[in-house]
Amino acid sequence: MKDFSQALVLGGTLLLGMTAASGQVRQIQPLRPAAPQAPAAKNANQNLIPNADMLANPPLLGWRTDFGTEGQYVHNKEYVRVTTDHAPRPGVRVIEINQPPMIASNQGTKLQSPFFKCEPGATYRASVDVMTWHPVAFAKIFVMVYTTNPEPELRMFTTTQIPAMNGFPALKQCYRVQFPDPAKGKAWVTSSREFTIPEKVSVKRATALLVEGDILDLDGFVTKLKDAGNPVSKFLVEQLSADTKKQMSAEPIPETLAALLMADLNKILKSGNIYTPERFGQVRLQGDMTAAQERFASFHEGDIGNVNGMAARLQKGEDPLSKFLMERFSTDTRRQVHNFGSNVKRSSTLSPSEALQKALVKEFNELIQGDCLYTPELFAQVRLSEATQAALKQNLRGPELIKLNRALLEEAYPAELTKAAAAAPPAGDFVRTNRLLLEDTYPEIEKLKRRPDMTQRPEYMTFQPEAFGTALSEKLNITSYFCNFRIFKVKSGE
Repeated sequence: MKDFSQALVLGGTLLLGMTAASGQVRQIQPLRPAAPQAPAAKNANQNLIPNADMLANPPLLGWRTDFGTEGQYVHNKEYVRVTTDHAPRPGVRVIEINQPPMIASNQGTKLQSPFFKCEPGATYRASVDVMTWHPVAFAKIFVMVYTTNPEPELRMFTTTQIPAMNGFPALKQCYRVQFPDPAKGKAWVTSSREFTIPEKVSVKRATALLVEGDILDLDGFVTKLKDAGNPVSKFLVEQLSADTKKQMSAEPIPETLAALLMADLNKILKSGNIYTPERFGQVRLQGDMTAAQERFASFHEGDIGNVNGMAARLQKGEDPLSKFLMERFSTDTRRQVHNFGSNVKRSSTLSPSEALQKALVKEFNELIQGDCLYTPELFAQVRLSEATQAALKQNLRGPELIKLNRALLEEAYPAELTKAAAAAPPAGDFVRTNRLLLEDTYPEIEKLKRRPDMTQRPEYMTFQPEAFGTALSEKLNITSYFCNFRIFKVKSGE
């Protein structure tokens, strides 16, 4: 009997039965699920996921449904709830994802199980039971693996970076396992996968801040900082701390100066754009710095805040500018715009919203880096700000023209596009641009592009199901159900 019980736990689908005639789920009494927030499993028969059966109070304790800082997922939590409706067995709690048609077809909805420790090099078996209530609904299942973020000071909250919270350190996604797509239909099926977590992962640095070793020649750098005739050096020294200035004047230079100087310079890098033509007029700026300035003026993922609204205006083409943009777009982008929100089969793993956002960002950036977009005919229906009207009277070039073109698009589509001044995270672009400015001014500072990736060990993982669908003509919500989340360790790392 013991062996049979273990088989039921390990092979969750053995508990699920369908009658051939009716297709209904057989009513089998459930096993007693593990207590929520249980300690890490010690053998292969124990589920590693805390609160896997959602018996805690509240039921989703530890689960993450709020992805509000990730742009299109701002309302994600509104479509997720725990219920016993349509459960495979009486009393079993299931997660219901109930999405409006446009949400399901254009971005989908996701959630993450509580995080838990994993073992590098170990092999795991994971499974989840899935039921898609509509024939047009489908699910994608992932296990996401994270390592400790080597740059927790960034406090970024994105798809791949999560700040410290709920007793966990700041995390960075480093590995992803995708399951076979579960069969669609009004029946419970099990999606499962066995996988081995890497022993080590390579982690790219996201910050341009100075780190230990980036000041290659401390003596040479200090000598140049003392040159009051250099406008950049004069600007930097004025903002250094008293302790740093004191150690700069000492002979010989103390070993502790590098850390003090690096801390002060990082504050300057984060303080805002340090570039002015007067300050850097004597510096021969390289391509990387110019490109960084242009990137700050350009569109980024997330700057198209209302993808649905942008697609609708482009599809209608009721204003001269929207017609012009569609004419300039590539054939693939025009096809994505026309098909957006329709019941068209997709081949991309991205949701339609993500795919169109990515395509529009590329198209907009190519446009704003060209000639000035303004003509009286194109912008006849747009009320331009006084600042933009004043900029149009100047013969702008380079990054300033890119900023003007972006402002023109922002003011033409105020409800659809995010303003550059509010684009997140502006400080990140400032830091990178400022770092490149210092590199061009002082060869004694290490080049960002030569900075090696960091090697770390995976530490945590989480179960992440996602639900999508295509828009139905009758406009019914698209619903999917998930339960019996299980992850077991099959084999320890060597």
